[in-house]
Amino acid sequence: MAKIYVAGNDLKRARLVMDNLINDGHIIVYDWVAKFNEGPTKEKAINEANAVRRADILVYLWAANQESARYEAGMAMALDKLIIVSGKQDAFFFQLPNIYCVSSDNEIVSTISNLF
Repeated sequence: MAKIYVAGNDLKRARLVMDNLINDGHIIVYDWVAKFNEGPTKEKAINEANAVRRADILVYLWAANQESARYEAGMAMALDKLIIVSGKQDAFFFQLPNIYCVSSDNEIVSTISNLF
């Protein structure tokens, strides 16, 4: 069982991944999807940054048109967290030894299971 933060911008995609991780026995450290409609606030930004710090793993649901998830992934990289990237494999920083790239969201749970 791992404590996981899921970063992305597609609410449905993130919810599905979070639900799959929960069903596999993992803990989602912050459910930003449930709080999305509250809008951006300083408190929410602090809560999300703290959640990245608390997480064992950051799951990065890569998409071309996102901003916040890139910041969260950068925080996780700086904190030397284990990162699972779904949807892109050829970015320069994805070569770091603590980053595992998968080609689809369907591979996230099994990749985490194999690492633990």
